[in-house]
Order: sequence, then C-alpha cells, then structure tokens
Amino acid sequence: MNLPDTQYFLLVYPICLILIGAVFIAAHLWFKAPKYLLWMGLGCILPSVALGSQTLMTNAQLRLTAPWFALFYLGGAWAVVHGMLLKANSKSNIFVATTLIVVGMALLLYFTHFDEKLWLRIIIINIVILCLEVLALPKVYDLFKKTYALEKILCFSYVLLFSYGVIRTLIVIVYLQNLQDVNLVTTQWWMMMVAVNLLLSLWFAIIVSAVAVKERFNIINEERLRDPLTKLYNRIGFLEKTKDLFNELQHGEVYLVMSDIDNFKNINDAWGHVIGDEILCEIADICRSNIRQGDVVGRFGGEEFIILLCSPDEKSSFALVERLRKKIEDQLFINNIRVTASFGAARIMTDSQLSIALELADQRLYHAKNNGRNRVCFN
Repeated sequence: MNLPDTQYFLLVYPICLILIGAVFIAAHLWFKAPKYLLWMGLGCILPSVALGSQTLMTNAQLRLTAPWFALFYLGGAWAVVHGMLLKANSKSNIFVATTLIVVGMALLLYFTHFDEKLWLRIIIINIVILCLEVLALPKVYDLFKKTYALEKILCFSYVLLFSYGVIRTLIVIVYLQNLQDVNLVTTQWWMMMVAVNLLLSLWFAIIVSAVAVKERFNIINEERLRDPLTKLYNRIGFLEKTKDLFNELQHGEVYLVMSDIDNFKNINDAWGHVIGDEILCEIADICRSNIRQGDVVGRFGGEEFIILLCSPDEKSSFALVERLRKKIEDQLFINNIRVTASFGAARIMTDSQLSIALELADQRLYHAKNNGRNRVCFN
C-alpha cells in the first residue's frame, strides 16, 4: 500500500487505545472490576478500529465504507456514555440513544448513496456523537457535585471531551467544506484533530484507570475494616471511623455504647453456631437501621457490639439506645427464638479519651447485666 509515512505513524493512536480498551475489558471479565470499565473499554476499541482503518484509506474508499465505520464511532460514543452513566449509578436512555443512532445512520446512507457529500457526513456523525454525549451530562454534573477529587477530574475530563467535540464539529463546518476535492486523511486539519483526539482520549483513559484503581483499593480497605460475618465495622474499622466522627462533629455530645447479647452462649449450645451467627447478623441489621447517619456501629467480637453516637444530650442518647434495646427484645428471630441485650454507655469528649470511655462503658455494661440484664445503664 503506497501511502505517506505520516498515515502509518497515525496508527500509533488507535493501536494504543485498542490495547488500553482490551485491558479495561479484561479487568472486568477476569478480575471483577466495575462494569463501567467494560463499556469504557468498548468505547476505546470501537472508534479506534474505525479510525485506524480509515487512516489508511483514500476518499473513494472512505465514501464506500463511511456508513459502516460510522457504526463503530457511534457505538464507541454510546459505550462511553453508558459507562459514565453506570459510574454515576444512573440508567441509560436506550430508546433515545437508539433513535439518534438510527436517524444518524439513515442520513449517512442517504448522503453516501443518493446525494454524495463527504462534508455533510462528517458533520452528521459529529452531531450525533454530541447528542449521545449530552445524555450523560446531567448525571455527570450530579456526580461531580457529590464525589471525591479524582472522580471530579473524571467528570471534568468527560466535559472536556464533549467540549472538544463541539469545537471539532465547528472546525469541520467552517474549514473543511472542500473535502470532496482533497484527500481527507492528508489535510492539516485532519492531522491536528487526530493529535488532539490522541491527547484527550489517552488522558481520559488514564483517569478512568486511576479511578478504577482507587475504587479497588477502597474495596480492599473496606474489607479490612469490616467484620466478615455481620459486615459491621470490626475493632480496627470502628477505631478509625471514630476519628472521622470527631473530625466532622460540629455540635452535640458523643456517647460510646457497649452492648452484649444476654445468655448468647445458651443459644449456641442449644441451636448451634450457625443459628447463632444468623441471629448476630439480624441484630447487626437492627443496629444498622436504628442509628442515625454519621453514627458508627461495630462488632467488637463474639456477641459484643459497640456504637458511637452523636446526640444533643444524654436524655436523647438514652432514648435512642432504649429504643434499640426494645427492638431487639421484640424481634422474633429464626426458629422463633427471642433474645435480649444489655447496654452500657459513657460520654466521650475527644477521640483521645476513647480508651477511658471504653473502660467506663464496659463497667456500666456489666452493671446492667448484674442487675437483671435487658437494660440500659448510663451511670
């Protein structure tokens, strides 16, 4: 194939993105990475296959194959949009996206076989891609407002891709009107747009990779901090989250509450540890659903639970713990088993007083158990 060396050099861009896309897909299929990586991988591969093929074509070849390669470009754009919507925990509007692609393909076929206009075909495909990308912009904005710094960069990068798409479309409209008379892939504008595409696409792929890696580390760290049975925080996790609560505390008082399931050994002896574990999980669910946002609950070991809660005063704290005690008492567990729990609590001023508060809450817990169990002791 007798083509300028620059055209072969431009193949570096699509090859790089195809490899990156393959890594994304492999990460999802074999390493259980988030599903949005699968779609981001397709978003890298599909347009890269089309671009790599078209880079080696003449205008005549482009005219014949353009509608079919357009499917790759549109499919890749939709894959990225769908991936971003998954990242934002939002549903995709399949009907609107399908309609846009079908209308776009119909126009492309018309301007290929009935009224041949290369310039219009390029404008159409760019406009359809922009319309597809617009579908994710509201959710990307919502994600940007509530997420951490690295994901904010991802959202900004998506908006940057969209902005470049607008600029690219305007360049085609204004400067590339004579495409019927020149070889598209050798024009200066084409070379410049491919170069910018390379930089932005690689940047976006790098940010996606960084976000996926951070998510994986977060999952590993969260597993380290969680009790494998109840999924509550373990001792290490509870102590770490205690610091977070004090860092975010603006008003109110903080209380440390120790809880122990009454006569739990008897349940294990009578029903077995499997039933005992199920009861522990149900009690964990009761604790989780009856504390307020920002409070911390953990399993300290065995049948012992611990809660760090913020409330206006001791009376409010006592009422919350008493309600929790009553929920456990009234709950009918597996095999119609009923259990009760005893509670001891102590106010804690700063996270540096945690060990003192732990000791005091533990003493009050045993005071509650020694005075008949199934009660709350705050002093």
